[in-house]
Amino acid sequence: MVCRMVNQGAAAVILALVVALGGAASGLGCAAREVSSQLVGDNLQARVETALAVASDVDATGLKVTATGDVVTVTGHVGSGFEQQSVGAVVRAVPGVSEVRFILNIDNPQAGR
Repeated sequence: MVCRMVNQGAAAVILALVVALGGAASGLGCAAREVSSQLVGDNLQARVETALAVASDVDATGLKVTATGDVVTVTGHVGSGFEQQSVGAVVRAVPGVSEVRFILNIDNPQAGR
């Protein structure tokens, strides 16, 4: 099998297929590996910050995001345990994130649990 470069539009479609089909998409071979490499190669921190900024159930103003490889650390302040759970869900949904770590002050940690 010969791998070739995939443009960003095609990469997004392939990624959607890989996610939707799970293991059944293994036949995509090279294309799936290229998408994975592309996701690791771009700015994960910026993509996570953007995802948090547009999330309707998260106040990202008190949060700082750092990324080392595919591990994302979120530091700062959230209002409740529910908001911490929402932050984690948003961050984990960003392609390329393999682990999320929190260093947070939580006003009401029992809310949402």
